[in-house]
Amino acid sequence: MGRSRGARRFAAAIVGAIVGVGGTLFAAGAVANCAGLQGATVRWVVPSHAGGGYDAYSRLLQPFLEQRLGARIVVENRPEAGGIVGAAQIRDARPDGATLGLINASGLLAVNVLEESRAPDPLTDFSLIGRVVSNHVVLFTGRDSGFSDIAALLEASQSRPVVVAVRDAGSAALFAVPVTASLLNMPYELVGGYSGSASRTLALIRGDVDIAVSHLDSVEGQVRSGELVPLLRISGPATLLPGVPGLGGPDGLAVQRAALARGPFPEAMQAADDLAELIGAGRIVVAPPGLPASLQLCLEETLSGALADPALETAAQRAGLSLEPAGRAETRAGLAAAASSADRFRGLIRAAVAQTRE
Repeated sequence: MGRSRGARRFAAAIVGAIVGVGGTLFAAGAVANCAGLQGATVRWVVPSHAGGGYDAYSRLLQPFLEQRLGARIVVENRPEAGGIVGAAQIRDARPDGATLGLINASGLLAVNVLEESRAPDPLTDFSLIGRVVSNHVVLFTGRDSGFSDIAALLEASQSRPVVVAVRDAGSAALFAVPVTASLLNMPYELVGGYSGSASRTLALIRGDVDIAVSHLDSVEGQVRSGELVPLLRISGPATLLPGVPGLGGPDGLAVQRAALARGPFPEAMQAADDLAELIGAGRIVVAPPGLPASLQLCLEETLSGALADPALETAAQRAGLSLEPAGRAETRAGLAAAASSADRFRGLIRAAVAQTRE
């Protein structure tokens, strides 16, 4: 299937950012090749559309990992079922290092609290390699929506439900929206079928929906251009969007709304912080389960070395992408904490999924 013109331009921009580091890509030197992968073709599965954030990070990493592995990496986009199909393909592949991928760990953890879910479990169904970046999720509106800030949106919600564009199972919105709405006492209506950040952005610009949540990296260009207006940081530090209020923390909007309703402050703050922890599980590089220990260690060291390469850091900055790498042990600990948070929100996630199926 051919890519859209926009996706091709996006990929070209990533390549341009990498080339623009001034030929330093191969100056860093390669680490020892992982056994059996030198000269091989490695399938890299991206469980999202071409041109999105996961695709951007994958294509950013691609040449650096190729050089260090001595292998050819082929990026394959499998966005079906909110990324669950792509994640399942990684899980079901042979554990020989020839299939890797970048998964939405928080989305899969959230979907797995549903009893009928067949989505892979990030903690048990993969060989973890490492984290590329934590997720920074923000609630946005369109430039012409009439909502200048979160207070205006909450005021409007007193007379009608807020209309929210979402993807489907496996997306951050299916847990970020219901938990946030519950903490803010904000009625909402989910409209599914928006398969990528580009389609949600277009829906916001046209005024088809009121709000959407998205990873900041995926829409940073539209924020800079003014097409999208950030209203609330659901996860991520305040330095990402100075002046935009946050949901969690002792001074966050969740605590403020609890005070207005004379509700329990600690519980509201804990729920908001748990949500941020769930979202922060991040974008994780994984391989099929049962990967030999020596190969898993080699891949972990390869990824870690690539992410520490100054040339990759420069390319990421030029592409407008942030990096927050973590090794396998830290990644697993973060996933375990996030899984506990997901279980806390079981009822809200179940209700949101049911609404998208109506």
